[in-house]
Formats: sequence, structure tokens, C-alpha cells
Amino acid sequence: MPKTASVLAAVALCAAGCRSVGPSRVVHDRFDYAEAISDSWKNQMLLNLVKLRYADAPMLLDVSSVIAQYAFEGQLSAAGNFPDISGQNAGGIGAAGRWAERPTITYTPLSGQRFTRSLLTPITPAEVMSLVQGGWSIDLIFRLCVKSINGVRAGSRMRLVSQVEDPRYQPLLAALRRLQEAGALDIRVERKAGDETALVVIAGPSDPAVEADRVLVRQTLGLTPGQTEYTLVSGAISRSSQEIAMLTRSMIDLLTDMAFDVQVPPEHVADGRTGTAVQGPGITGGSFRVHSGRERPDDAFATVHYSGYWFWIDNRDFSSKRGLSILMMLLSLAETGGGTIAPGLTVSTGP
Repeated sequence: MPKTASVLAAVALCAAGCRSVGPSRVVHDRFDYAEAISDSWKNQMLLNLVKLRYADAPMLLDVSSVIAQYAFEGQLSAAGNFPDISGQNAGGIGAAGRWAERPTITYTPLSGQRFTRSLLTPITPAEVMSLVQGGWSIDLIFRLCVKSINGVRAGSRMRLVSQVEDPRYQPLLAALRRLQEAGALDIRVERKAGDETALVVIAGPSDPAVEADRVLVRQTLGLTPGQTEYTLVSGAISRSSQEIAMLTRSMIDLLTDMAFDVQVPPEHVADGRTGTAVQGPGITGGSFRVHSGRERPDDAFATVHYSGYWFWIDNRDFSSKRGLSILMMLLSLAETGGGTIAPGLTVSTGP
């Protein structure tokens, strides 16, 4: 009887090994691969910021596919015979198993048309306003994505086209932010004769503070007093007082400006590896910071090794973590592209 039980147990083990193992791996592998790809994406974005600080060309490598293959093989052998003359049984039993995981990961470098679209093409005004509708702070998104509105210029630290910020720009963003917090900012799409027009609506309650912000927006942008709807176009200069011209940044503009927030070792500045930093808070307003040092940090949100030093974003620095995450989101938006519809801006003058 003990011999029989052992044989049955081995057969059961082999049968269990023949079951499909794929479904049981989904829970583990899906999250493990997602976390690994996310971490590599963060580090790649940080590395490109560091490389730009050193005047090195950025490189983006996408994980285009992950194919995981599993194999579990089992083998059972048993042999036995009848009792011999001595009255003893002769027999044997054996089992063998093998588990293998063979993932196939495909990497695709960003080049050609995709490179041009992702890094060199400006984000459209419609996409900027869609981000605002999605709940992102309008002053944060405008600081990152907008170069100028009706000639009111934001600051920039790019070496070739650096510009001093218009003193009216920050008060304008503050007024738009207050309108957003008051629930007075929205975006909608209207369809007329087969064409789509995205409209940004600033309506809200007839509160004196809200009305004061609406007046500030119209006066700063040189819009017609009392007008409630303004067309939003892509460009540096508006053609009339009923139009808002928004000049937006490309991803390479964003990355180049934010690269000056990388704190490089002083000796690398002294020997000319990085050049001197362009002064000013830049598009991040001083809220983004990348540290550097000889030793690898213990608690980092993202970390890379470059030119003999470690560069990292502190895991306790929420503003810098958010800045890197927004960069990743904007790059995804740039890669997928967007429509060419230019929304209009509606400013309500009261009840």
C-alpha cells in the first residue's frame, strides 16, 4: 500500500505540472513589468536632462513590446515486477520537472518622423487647454508649455533664444489660476458644418473678485472690452483684439530649459564640460532640482550615472518629482500627436 500511494502521488504531481501556468503569472508579471518599465522611463528622462546640460544629444528608446513565454515540463517513470524467489519486490519510480521563463523585449529608438513629432513639434494650444481641463493647474501648465500669449512673453533660459519674462506674465497666470479654482474655466467642442472648434469658456459666478480677474485678463491681452468669446490660434502675435495668439513650446524647448536645473559638479563647470548656467528661475520657477554626487543616493525617485557622477531627484522633493512626471506625460502627448483644431477663449463679463 505505501508503494501504491507513492506512485499515485507522483502521478498527481506530474498532472499538476501539465496545467496551464500562464493565467497564474498575470498578477505577478503584469505589475512587475509595469514597474520596471516605469522606472526605466523615469531614469531615461532624467538622463536626457543631464545629457543636455552637458551639450550631449538626447536619445529616447521605447519598450515597444514585451512577450513572456513560459514552459513547465514534467516527466514520470515507474517500473516494477512480481516478487522473485526470495519473496522481495523489485521496482523503481522517478520524476523530473523543468521550469523556464523566456521573455522577449523589443526596444525601438525614437528617430525620423517620430523624433521630429515628439521633440521638435510645438504642443498645440488645443492640447494645452485640454491639460487644463483635465485638472492640471493652469499656471503650472502655461509656465511649462507657453512661450507667449498675445505678445506677453514668458521667461526662457535657452542659450540661443533666451528671453526675459514680461512682468505682466505672472499676474496673468495668477488671475487665470483663480478663475480655474472658482470653477469658472471649462472647455467644449462645437461642430459647425462638419468643422470642429474647441472653445475655452470662462464664465463662472458674477462675483466681484471673479469679474476683476476677467477684466485683468482682457486688459493684459489687449482684448476688446465686453467681448465674451475669443478665438485661440497658434502664433506669436494676434491679428485683432478678438483673437488670442498662443506661442507654445516643443519638448526640446522644455528639456533644454529644465536641463539648467541640473546641479552639476563645480569642477565640470570649471573645466568647461557644461558651460556656465543661464541665470534665472526658468520655466519651472525654481521648483525643479536635480542633485549630483559621487555616491549613489539611498532614497531617490529617479537616478542615473553619467560622467563619473550620480544624478538624482530626491524622493522627498514633491515638486521635482511632479516636474519629471509632467515631462513624461507631455512626451507621451507629443508622441501620439493631436488635432489641429484651434480652440477659442470665452471670457464672460457677468450675468
